Amino acid sequence: MGEVYVETIEKKARELGITLILWDETGFSLSPIRGTTWCEVGKPRELRETYSRQSQTGLGMITMTPIRQLLEFRFTMFDGAMNTELMIFFLTMVRRYYGKQVMIIFDRLKAHIGAQAYFERTRPEWFLFEYFPSYSPELNPVEQCWQHMKNVSMTNFVPMCGNCLEEKAFEAAQEINNDPKLLPAFFHHAKLSL
Repeated sequence: MGEVYVETIEKKARELGITLILWDETGFSLSPIRGTTWCEVGKPRELRETYSRQSQTGLGMITMTPIRQLLEFRFTMFDGAMNTELMIFFLTMVRRYYGKQVMIIFDRLKAHIGAQAYFERTRPEWFLFEYFPSYSPELNPVEQCWQHMKNVSMTNFVPMCGNCLEEKAFEAAQEINNDPKLLPAFFHHAKLSL
């Protein structure tokens, strides 16, 4: 049911000739993500982590062009949690970059709903907004980007500071764009067609 809904939105964006943006946020912390690894017998690997609750929010977008359906993962990080003011700021940056109407698909986070209400009231021609069905993160390919970044690229990485964490996260995001098979695989995993 949800797959059909998202495919209908993709088709609508293609027919209108506008860029489709799948949007999501996640948290990154200074605590390492532990994973299995190889080491010499009797010499287990040690992860010396910093004891800090400092965390940052990652904002990820997969953009799809309307005609050639080119995919690109865009990523940024910021301190704190997403709120309506930040959401309005990021959507304004998206508008400045594209300079024309785009379609945004995201979940029903309160900040997303607040930003949608703001733009529909002040600039209704800038965006078309759609939502993923409730309780269906598996339909959003950006979730697979987070899984790849955290559980493949950043496994056993111990950040000593916020800047180290940010640098490693940006490297992990770039790895997704450098491998042409990953984003189509994430769409396939979400049961979305290209």
